[in-house]
Amino acid sequence: MSVTRRLVLLACLLAPAVAVAEEAPLPYVTPKQVDLTRLLPPPPAVGSPAELTDRAAAVAAQKRASPERVALAVHDTDETVYAIFGSVMGERFEATKLPLTDRLFARLGAGEDDTVDPAKPFFGRVRPWLAMPDEIKPLVKSSKSGSWPSGHTTRATLEGIVLAAMMPEKKTEIWARVGEYAESRVVGGMHFPQDVEAGRLAGTAMATAAFLDPAFVADFEAAKAELRAAYGL
Repeated sequence: MSVTRRLVLLACLLAPAVAVAEEAPLPYVTPKQVDLTRLLPPPPAVGSPAELTDRAAAVAAQKRASPERVALAVHDTDETVYAIFGSVMGERFEATKLPLTDRLFARLGAGEDDTVDPAKPFFGRVRPWLAMPDEIKPLVKSSKSGSWPSGHTTRATLEGIVLAAMMPEKKTEIWARVGEYAESRVVGGMHFPQDVEAGRLAGTAMATAAFLDPAFVADFEAAKAELRAAYGL
């Protein structure tokens, strides 16, 4: 095979990867803006009264969970904004109908991953189903990454703040859903209740940073107009 043909073949093979890279959402918030290793308090010390209380609360959450509540926890492993808030927003809340809104939340979600991931090994808290295998069972898709903070709760809080700012008419329902979604992580055995509280702090810090970014604010206003128009508001 000639050098030219080899180069053409290589270009063809690389093109899809380049396209995917170009389409990957660019985060609004990064660890440089929100360093959770510095912002968050540490988890309760092992064996401390606070940690023992946290353990007991995690056990109680699983014991009182009905089959229907466990099924919701399984559903709530999905981190898309549509899975989190679809029950609140209804059928009009779809990616294909809301391209600006979809892009906004995709970029927020990408930032959550990048910002939370470094904090988990830094704090090094072990997840309930691993720390207490005789008392806590993994009732949802399991993870062995650090438990502090809850990434799912971080994302739900971040996106809940933004969505409530776009649709204040639904803020009560949005915040109720954030709480329900966060509780699913405890029911599923993936987090202690205090991990969830750390996630609320992390999500709030990220939302604050986002609203200080002129690029985010411009995209937010455009998406807000799109979303409200879809609901006739």
